[in-house]
Amino acid sequence: MTKEYKNTLNMPFTEFEMKANLVVKEEQYANFWNENKIYYKILEKNKNNKQFVLHDGPPYANGDIHIGHALNKVIKDIIVRYKNLKGFYSPMVFGWDTHGMPIEIKILQKLKKDHKEMSAQFLRSEAKKYALEQVENQKNQFKKLQLLTDYSKFYITLDPKFEAKQLELLKIMALNGYLTKDLKPVYWSPSSQTALAEAEIEYADHKSPSILVAFKISKGNNIVFENENLIIWTTTPWTLIANSGVAVGNDIEYSKVKHDKDIFIIAHDLVDSVAKTLKWENYKITQTFNGKELINVEYIRPIKKDKFGKVVAGHHVDISVGTGLVHMAPLFGEDDFLIGKKEKLDFIMHVDDDGTLNKEAGEFSGIFYEEANKNIGQFLEKEKTLLNLSFIKHSYPHDWRTKKPIIYRGTPQWFVSINKFKDKILAEINNVKFPYEWAKLRLINMIKNRGAWTISRQRIWGVPITIFYDENKNIVIKEEIFNYVIKLIEEHGSDIWFSWSVDELLPEKYRNLGWTKEKDIMDVWFDSGSTSIAVDIENTKKPFDLYFEGSDQYRGWFNSSIINSVVYRGKSPYKELLSHGFVVDEKNRKMSKSIGNVVSPLDIIKKYGADILRIWIANSEYSSDVSYSNKIFDQNIEIYRKIRNTIRFLLGNINDYDYKNNIELTGIHLLIEERLKKLKNSIIKNYDNYRFLLVIKDINNFIIDLSNFYFSIAKDYLYTEAINSRERRMFQKNFYQILETLTIALAPILPTTTEEVYSFFKKENKKESIHLETFFDYEEIKTNYEEQWKEFFTLKDATYKLIEESIKSNLIRRSNEVHLTINNPSNFLKSLDLKKLLIIGKITFGNELKIEKFNSIKCERCWNHFEQKDIINDICQSCDKVLKGI
Repeated sequence: MTKEYKNTLNMPFTEFEMKANLVVKEEQYANFWNENKIYYKILEKNKNNKQFVLHDGPPYANGDIHIGHALNKVIKDIIVRYKNLKGFYSPMVFGWDTHGMPIEIKILQKLKKDHKEMSAQFLRSEAKKYALEQVENQKNQFKKLQLLTDYSKFYITLDPKFEAKQLELLKIMALNGYLTKDLKPVYWSPSSQTALAEAEIEYADHKSPSILVAFKISKGNNIVFENENLIIWTTTPWTLIANSGVAVGNDIEYSKVKHDKDIFIIAHDLVDSVAKTLKWENYKITQTFNGKELINVEYIRPIKKDKFGKVVAGHHVDISVGTGLVHMAPLFGEDDFLIGKKEKLDFIMHVDDDGTLNKEAGEFSGIFYEEANKNIGQFLEKEKTLLNLSFIKHSYPHDWRTKKPIIYRGTPQWFVSINKFKDKILAEINNVKFPYEWAKLRLINMIKNRGAWTISRQRIWGVPITIFYDENKNIVIKEEIFNYVIKLIEEHGSDIWFSWSVDELLPEKYRNLGWTKEKDIMDVWFDSGSTSIAVDIENTKKPFDLYFEGSDQYRGWFNSSIINSVVYRGKSPYKELLSHGFVVDEKNRKMSKSIGNVVSPLDIIKKYGADILRIWIANSEYSSDVSYSNKIFDQNIEIYRKIRNTIRFLLGNINDYDYKNNIELTGIHLLIEERLKKLKNSIIKNYDNYRFLLVIKDINNFIIDLSNFYFSIAKDYLYTEAINSRERRMFQKNFYQILETLTIALAPILPTTTEEVYSFFKKENKKESIHLETFFDYEEIKTNYEEQWKEFFTLKDATYKLIEESIKSNLIRRSNEVHLTINNPSNFLKSLDLKKLLIIGKITFGNELKIEKFNSIKCERCWNHFEQKDIINDICQSCDKVLKGI
């Protein structure tokens, strides 16, 4: 093309860059939003509208943010941005969980001391300082994710006002009889030296000894006799020191089995499996009887040989594994405890807080409980009561913080008696909206199966259980005392519970009576579960509209929050519940430093920018575990590039378009407009259902379709026709509508990119920011241009199949060198400018669909092919007409 002709073309132009350069631009636009208070302008715009509040569950204030944090916060941000664009009043207030064991452990590690070696005041002071540093650190890291909020407004669970509200809840529980102190076996972590809630344990493979032990009968009856043996099976030999009973099933059949000269009692259905384990070749069942015949039979205890245990009925005994006789150590198992209490069995506590065996363990004292297994095995072997020793690998509970095994251990603890109001919780769950039925059933089952909630912790860094004991060690529950302490803590913070004297904490009339105060603190799940009570968000009403967290929170925050809220106000804290999975690698493995597959969101942002991270997150099926790999991430980078290049193409081709020019569309433009309306409706539906990957999928497919057809045919009209030609302006009108749709549709997902696009977009009623715009509405589609144009696209597909074959056979090089014959075209096809719509050199109508090489001349301006008679000098008649009009 000569330079003379090139200068006559309407070439696209825009200063919107092809290269995103997000790392630089994201900081610039973050400053723009902050300096111009865009967040508050959004809230002001929507302040009189219906509210939608997504309540942010508090992450733990410890360490840098990880990829799971990014997944969580970005999805929340997408939801909140969308709701605000839809006109909802949707503020976002972040929060942090700032008490608890991990922070306390960090301080102890830093100071290289045990928590018993320093004052509570000093430890708490150091813990608070550390927690606030971590909040600041994570806050600055969250800023890099381009989240819509005011970072100067957030909640933390160590705030005295928060603590006071939490204690209000504790008061209500106490006054209603839900709060009790009792001796019960609870999950106990020797590594953390505290009780744990169910939400604080995780299961991991663990190797345990598996032993069969003979208990010699010391006092029989008319069925079993002295010196016969009960066989028990256990994987916790260390608990045999505390044995005081053996449980049997009343209605289970048991047999006497003779092997050599000894008689053994085993559940009848398990005789063969036990014999196989013991490698008995010659054994004989001599008698079978019902389990109740064994009740009150006495035996010599396995370790404490000078004491006797007795056989009792146990509701938990089954014959799926073991021997059908269950060894009972009442302070080391829930069922053991309940039965032991009922049957008045001895309660023996031989394990100290740190897992070391104490003087109750006799010759085994001073040994860590797990290490004692070997010594106990040797003792039993010496006593000739150890029948078998093997090892099993099984799923076993661990402390989620220290990753060390935990035990059941009977200690005095504070409990919330959930059974007293469980029916109300379950009724409230039925009023909550869930995206999937399994999610609802998961929460229901967890509440149904939940026992009393152990809320006490034997640590320092947390909210104290503000209970007093009178001079006789009786628990004092009085509303006026609660109110007095709550007011003090609201004014001074909970540190005073540890630094002030008892009398300083009590109302005047209760002073100088020799009272004492509780030393335990509350479970951090009680803290975070109180956020719906303690946190007020920009004058919004409760319950909050949505809780959205990881799937582990069905037993964590979702669980504790609804328990606390039902007690406090009789309602669920959330109207809707949504969850996401964990980020895993391409082999479905959790991110782990030891494996070396950890991906830092901060590293991704530093290299690519937050919008790239955000599109990967939005394009993920987050309801289950989300897979991260370089391949998957590269695919999302490609989608982003495609979107950006499409937007650049659109901007470049509407630079001379006046949005006030309301030209009426015809022909193919009506079909594209109809498709755009369908896209908009689908986008709304998918945003409303939190299906962001379908938003990305729909947009990506729409762009691909545009590139493959509409954009291809548009270039000829846009570049070569007269600047104000009707066809050109119709293309531009659709381009304007497409650009407007893409920009606002992608604003929740790509806040920086869309803000940049918006700055170049000459738009009607343009706002200060894209994020102050209003999202498009659902539109009923009454036309059906898709059906009308089906015939054309069938022809197009058939034609291009023939063209591909001709290019492969070197008959032609491109489609505009083709002479196409169309067989029996309809009137609709005849009415179309098929030469331009198909980008074909020549069209004729005949009796068969065929193509042949078009003996043509190329126009030097538009590069389309024509017959010689249609060329004037070196350009086509159409181009000649355009040039004459310039």
